[in-house]
Amino acid sequence: MPKIKTKPDYFTVLKYLITFLLFLTFSMVEKSQSFYSVAVLAVILEFNTSLLVTPILFLLSFVVTGNFGLILSALFPAIILSSVNFVYRKLKYKPTIETTFFCALSLVGFIVFGNTFVEIDLENRIATALFTFLLTPILKCALNAIILKGLKFKFSYEEYSSIALCSVLFCISICNLTYPFILKGIAFSVLLFSAFIFKKSTNILISAVFGISFAVYYANLSLISVFILLGIITALTMPFGRYLSALSLGLIDYACFFLFEIYPSYGTVEICAMAFGLISFLIIPPKKLNLFKNKLTLFREKQLVRQSINRNRINLSNKLYELSNVFSDMHDAFYLLTDKKENEDSIKKKIQENVVTDVCLNCNNKESCKKKNNPKKGDMEKLTDIGFAKGKISFVDLPSTLLETCVHPNELIYAINKMLANYRNKKIDASAQGTRLELIAKQSDGVSEILKNLALETGATLKYHNKLEHELTQNLFKEGFILSELLIYGEEESVTIGMIVEMREFNIEKLVLTVEKTLNIKVRLYDKVDITPNKQYLSFTKAPLYDAVFGLSTTKKDGSIASGDAHSVIRLKGDKFLVALSDGMGSGEKAESVSGVCLSLIESFYKAGLKSKLILDTVNRLLAVNTEDNFTALDLTVIDLNNLTADFIKYGSPYGFIVSNNQVKIVEGNTLPLGIIEDLSPAVCTTELLDGDIVLLLSDGISDAFKSSGEIIDYLRTAPAFNPQTLTDGILQKAIEKNNGEKRDDMTALAVRIFKSGKLPA
Repeated sequence: MPKIKTKPDYFTVLKYLITFLLFLTFSMVEKSQSFYSVAVLAVILEFNTSLLVTPILFLLSFVVTGNFGLILSALFPAIILSSVNFVYRKLKYKPTIETTFFCALSLVGFIVFGNTFVEIDLENRIATALFTFLLTPILKCALNAIILKGLKFKFSYEEYSSIALCSVLFCISICNLTYPFILKGIAFSVLLFSAFIFKKSTNILISAVFGISFAVYYANLSLISVFILLGIITALTMPFGRYLSALSLGLIDYACFFLFEIYPSYGTVEICAMAFGLISFLIIPPKKLNLFKNKLTLFREKQLVRQSINRNRINLSNKLYELSNVFSDMHDAFYLLTDKKENEDSIKKKIQENVVTDVCLNCNNKESCKKKNNPKKGDMEKLTDIGFAKGKISFVDLPSTLLETCVHPNELIYAINKMLANYRNKKIDASAQGTRLELIAKQSDGVSEILKNLALETGATLKYHNKLEHELTQNLFKEGFILSELLIYGEEESVTIGMIVEMREFNIEKLVLTVEKTLNIKVRLYDKVDITPNKQYLSFTKAPLYDAVFGLSTTKKDGSIASGDAHSVIRLKGDKFLVALSDGMGSGEKAESVSGVCLSLIESFYKAGLKSKLILDTVNRLLAVNTEDNFTALDLTVIDLNNLTADFIKYGSPYGFIVSNNQVKIVEGNTLPLGIIEDLSPAVCTTELLDGDIVLLLSDGISDAFKSSGEIIDYLRTAPAFNPQTLTDGILQKAIEKNNGEKRDDMTALAVRIFKSGKLPA
């Protein structure tokens, strides 16, 4: 049977190496070996370490340091604590305060037999046992925080204090076990590393731990302030470069010795130790440091909120799909209702049957007609056909055979005409109802389409950019912006940047410039909300490749109290720009109301995401079903600010124009206005625009003032076409001059100029 090669468990080896190091160091908290490592044994056994290997390592630590006299005293806590943990594991019980109690019990052997092989007086043995007893819960709190919480969760104040105290004892032990200059080299390397990886507050806390350790070892409290100063220096200089920070650290440390003689000595050994600490940090490639920093940032990142957002988006998407299906079913149901129309032949047959029943049944000549099979079937069919064609019948329409046999022709004519009138009224009502049902069906279909699109959009899992968030936070901080939170999500074309700025006043242009430089895309401010007096929420999205400015010039007809012209300029979803001009019939309040309502409906439908064909068909039908003459000319343009295409949609509106630097293009549209007939198709034209082009829409009040479209083009070729407002003011004034100063109709000119984002139009 072939042997199976297994990889060594490096994690287990490392775990026991660290355990042995803890035994070794905590036994050297004092300059001579002490019994404090019992606290380490009591706590470390709780983490399911081996009940055999761990006590052996504990005893081996006394052998390595050459203090054989304490081995006998160490056997007593090794046996007691191992036995107690063996029982706990069998019972599957997790000890809490019992660890401290049994640790104290295990120290009885040290108090009683501690002076057998090593001369330690009773007072020192009791003091050592008491300190070990107090150290046990502190060490347990520190190891619980480090092992169980790690870097994923925030420590409590008690945990921070326990870790700091245990770290001080560990550093003192390093000095006692080896030499203080070794700890100093380690301290310099750790300070630089922490300044690069962690926040400034963390770096200063670490420097304070090293300062206290050296202060206790040298019995000089001034060393605390020295190391805190070194921590501040590394934190402040690290953003400007690793080499500058390392150089500053070495110079400040030497300056403290040179000026104040803080250290007992500062010879070749100390300088070499300092240089070793600095070089050990500098030789690590920046890419490796940044990689570790990014992984640490991702590791510490709270994912619950982000995952909750994605889960909520998926749940919302499912609900939207369900609602979409509801409206889709409603669309089908309404169309089925509109199809349930009575056949004309069946109506004629009913009229013929009702005439025989209502007129002939009460006639005193019915028996005679019945024997002769009157009225003839062919005669009644001819009569109803004439009635349907003319709308009603008269005496002259009666067939000769029917005149010869029928004794009550007037009653027959009256009954047929009454039934024809009833049918006509029902047909009108059915037609109106069918139109209403068809409108509702189309709207249901449109709502279904919107909900499906929303479901697709919200169902896509958002992609987060943790690394980019960290980079942007650092760049904004360098520029003087303080952020408390930052979130970047979405793909490149639909990326969203949300941030909370903790500043009362700041330069928004400078902030946008920093965001654009970091993300390498153009952005625009999408939302801004004041959270508190000192906090603002800002949201940015990717800016379109092009932007637009518009100009508007309008005046009402002489003697009119209101203008029938209405306009709209709105930004649509997907970086599209809608420009519309509505010219209501006539002038005054009625025309103003019709054109205003028409544009308001169009704006609302477009914002909701309905398709152009459905929107315009719906608005046309709503105007047409009204019995009054409510119709309006509509000139509508949708401009895509990314690919620079424009869709021109015209209903009974005058020519539109595209004004470029060297030419003028005309946009025609020969259709009826909205609201005249139900089934009306618009004139649609799609064209490409250029950077700097101006789209010009005119109401008929201006176009009629010129003799022809050619005359308008001649004017536009000579008019300044850089500022859209100047252009509309000029053409309005020119139209009034053409009318000899009169305003014979409502007059409106609307112009939109396209320009490259970030470049102000000339």
